[in-house]
Amino acid sequence: MTTFHRFIDAVFSRNVHLKVVAFGRSSSNIVPKATLTGHTHRRKPSYPKFSTSSTDHTPHITNSISKQPPGSSSLSAETDDAGIRRHNERLGETSSPSKKNYDLYRPYFPIYYNDVYEVDLPPGHRFPMGKYRKVRQIVQEKVSTFSDRERQLVQSEFRVSPLASVADLSSTHCPSYIDRFLKGNQSNRELRNVGFPWSQQGVNRALSSVGGTVAAATAICDLRRLQILDNINDTEHQDDSTTTHKQPPGQIWAAHLAGGTHHAFHSRGEGFCIFSDIAVAANVLLLHYPDLIRNILIIDLDVHQGNGNAVLFEGREEVFTFSIQCRENHFSKKETVGDLDIDLPAGCNDATYLATLNHWLKRIANERRREQRQPFDFIFYQAGVDILENDRLGRMTLTREGVRRRNDMVFQFATAMEVPLCITMGGGYPRDTNDWTPILDAHADVYLQALQFLGRRKE
Repeated sequence: MTTFHRFIDAVFSRNVHLKVVAFGRSSSNIVPKATLTGHTHRRKPSYPKFSTSSTDHTPHITNSISKQPPGSSSLSAETDDAGIRRHNERLGETSSPSKKNYDLYRPYFPIYYNDVYEVDLPPGHRFPMGKYRKVRQIVQEKVSTFSDRERQLVQSEFRVSPLASVADLSSTHCPSYIDRFLKGNQSNRELRNVGFPWSQQGVNRALSSVGGTVAAATAICDLRRLQILDNINDTEHQDDSTTTHKQPPGQIWAAHLAGGTHHAFHSRGEGFCIFSDIAVAANVLLLHYPDLIRNILIIDLDVHQGNGNAVLFEGREEVFTFSIQCRENHFSKKETVGDLDIDLPAGCNDATYLATLNHWLKRIANERRREQRQPFDFIFYQAGVDILENDRLGRMTLTREGVRRRNDMVFQFATAMEVPLCITMGGGYPRDTNDWTPILDAHADVYLQALQFLGRRKE
């Protein structure tokens, strides 16, 4: 065994694991799930293997905050991986990380955005497409006011989301479904279920919604590999007579100012979700980073159940789905195959929501330690803000401060578990069509809080 593999085993062989389900059901088609009491571990069924198509997963480290976002560009008829690769190269999203560019011992937090892919929706359409650009502008403006000292605490940059490859999409979604969407061959029923008319603009946006989350997640893993290699090199070249103590590597998180499309299934979409960015990114990590990623946690705090992800990862022991949702707000069939689904009542306020979240995060952490099995290696956080009292579709009554406290709980949990975190956007629908401020501020808070949290950890 090489020094590298011995080091990997030492780093990633912590003794904590859990597989929990609160609301599972048993039938001839559904594997029985473990409950929080009397853990009867479920039998692992067979499932389709990932696509083994080769795809470059180097993180895309360009387009810093000082750059103006490039204009929207058309993918034309390039709906295969070669065309998508050329498109991403035109954006400059192809460079690899290197120790020369980054301080591996300071926190790193890249923020991807895809609002350059503008989609013209019909007049009166209820989806707030413009919020993505507005949220990015708020976050950039706030970051630009940070002091030099604050900027030194965390390495952060804004980067355009690349388009997801067909190979990556195929790790999660049906190839014929992917092909029909890319070429505009979907039925009227499929389009109604998704809620968007088809357009080439929409193809670009859907691919970038996935691509940005994949890029954010793989950037974390590639920088983590550099940290490990740097530590190995220093250890092997260190003089045995010296006792130098090197500082620990910097915390690595990443975010996407889009994504969180958790209502997409294997061969269909619904609820403004065409492909599941988190599911695709999770499968990409498991396939391309087996040295780092073996167990993934998805924390979904959108007001709606992450029903697509629950089904996509049914029976997958290496991915644990945790969703808190409004009991009276299932706009489609509620799926009962999620690992941990918590229903809260309509009108739920700050106190009830936060007490519930705190309880289950602690329970997850404690159960994994008690089980003494593999830990989570990666966390995705779907940070929907449609739990706000100001949200048009949410039916909960949380305040902005309550949502901020929710975010902090997740950040503290990820830090306590010593697990990297990838943040995506989620639902958020302005009640007042003339004033989007409450929704925009709540979305922006997620990213600004993460940046400030990492900075406080560094101090």
